[in-house]
Amino acid sequence: MNHKRNWLWLSLSTFCLFIFLSFTYNSYYLQAIDVYVVEGVPSLRNDWMTEFMLLLAWVGGTRVMAVLTLCLMLFLVYKEKRIKAALLPALVMGGTAILNVVAKQLINRSRPDINYLLDQPGFSFPSGHTMAAVSLCGLCIYLLCKNMRAGAARLSLIVAASILVILMGISRMYLGVHFFTDIVGGVLFSFTWVVVAIVINDKILGQMNKGETGST
Repeated sequence: MNHKRNWLWLSLSTFCLFIFLSFTYNSYYLQAIDVYVVEGVPSLRNDWMTEFMLLLAWVGGTRVMAVLTLCLMLFLVYKEKRIKAALLPALVMGGTAILNVVAKQLINRSRPDINYLLDQPGFSFPSGHTMAAVSLCGLCIYLLCKNMRAGAARLSLIVAASILVILMGISRMYLGVHFFTDIVGGVLFSFTWVVVAIVINDKILGQMNKGETGST
C-alpha cells in the first residue's frame, strides 16, 4: 500500500509540473531553449538519420500504436486466460489518446513554423507521439517488473523501452514538428496517467474479483 501511495505522490508531482509547464512554456528562459533547439537541429540532419526519424514518426503514429496496443491486449488475454487482462492496456492507451487531444485543444500552442520536415496538423503541446511512446513503454515496463524475474533479460527489455521513448522524443524535435517543452510536457503527462490508470485498473479488478467471490 505504501509503495502504491508513493507512486501516486510521484504522479501528482509530475502532473503539477505538467500544469506549471503548460502555463510557462512561453516564458523567456523556456522559449530560449525551444528556439535554440529549433534553430540548431538542421545542422545535425543527414539522409540516413532523417529516414530513421521518419520511421519513428510512423511507429509512433495512431494506427501503429493502435495495432501494438491490440497485440499487447491479445497477448495478455492469451497469457492470463481471462478477458479482464485486456483492460489495463485499453485504459492506458485509450486514456492517453483522449487526454492528449483535450490538452492540445485547451492549450492551443502552435507548432514550430521554421525548419520542419513534416507538415503536421494540429496543435503542439504536449507531443502526442511522445505521450503514446511513454504510455506504451511505461506499461510494458510495469508488466515486465510485475511478471518477469529480475535478471539480464528483464533489464535489457526495460533499457530498450526507455531508449525507444528517448528516441521518439528526439525524433519529434529532429523533424521540426515539436518544441523541446512539448516533449517534456508529453513525458510528464503520460507518466502521470500511466500511474493513475494502473491504480484505477487495480481498483476495478479488485471490485470485479469481489463480485465473483460473492456470487459463488
